[in-house]
Amino acid sequence: MRNPILLISAFAFSALMPSGNVQAHAGDHRTIAELDAIIKQSPVEPALLVARGALYSRSGQWDKAERDLSLAEALGNKDDVAFEFGQFYYRRGEYQKALGYIDTYISVYPTHPAAFLLRARTASEAEQFDIAIESYHTYFSLSPDPQPGEYLAAARLLASTEPAGINNALALLDMAISKLGLNPQLQRYAMQLELRRNDTEGALDRWYSLKDQLGGTPEWGITLARVLILADSVDEARLAVQAAKDRLISLRQTPAREAAGETIAHLERQLDLQ
Repeated sequence: MRNPILLISAFAFSALMPSGNVQAHAGDHRTIAELDAIIKQSPVEPALLVARGALYSRSGQWDKAERDLSLAEALGNKDDVAFEFGQFYYRRGEYQKALGYIDTYISVYPTHPAAFLLRARTASEAEQFDIAIESYHTYFSLSPDPQPGEYLAAARLLASTEPAGINNALALLDMAISKLGLNPQLQRYAMQLELRRNDTEGALDRWYSLKDQLGGTPEWGITLARVLILADSVDEARLAVQAAKDRLISLRQTPAREAAGETIAHLERQLDLQ
């Protein structure tokens, strides 16, 4: 049997990163069984109950999770268990209850990045967008390694909710790119935002910046052609479509290749009408 302290640190607190998924992670069932054996020896150890409750919550075993977390809370672990109760109610879609627990946790641990990320996601689901945006900004200031998907989620929220949202979203994406390096996922969304504010030149600049990473793919030419059509650069768009067509020939037949071929054919018909 593994060391109980290692089990607590590896599983109780590795589960602190919020997730809406309620499917069991690999190894959860084995770990629950191991914790069951340890808890029989130490039935009133709050940290063990929090660890097992977190795993039950993560796998959607709500009654068992609530039982363990409530017992840990009653045993005097109220502040620490607040985060797991926040995740518990977030996963169940009870966002107001989740926010109450998350705020309790943050009042005690005001520099815990994962708590602010969970608060941002929960507030966003609850359509409390000001709180969500504020929480994302705090998370980015505290986290040593925010991920591209987190920046993307915050940028989408900014772009959809604020009067100056697109500009603020672009500023956030540029900050993320400056920290993480040129990320196609972030730059692709930034290009879409440039188009939403009718800045085809800005969109083209962003797409050209990805040429070294994507220039050898059909996607490169397809997207470039679409933006060039919007910019009324028809001749350049035709060249981009032909380049995409040439690259497509060398790829094996897959559903993605077939979809790209249909897109290219559509662009060719669109250009014929120009």
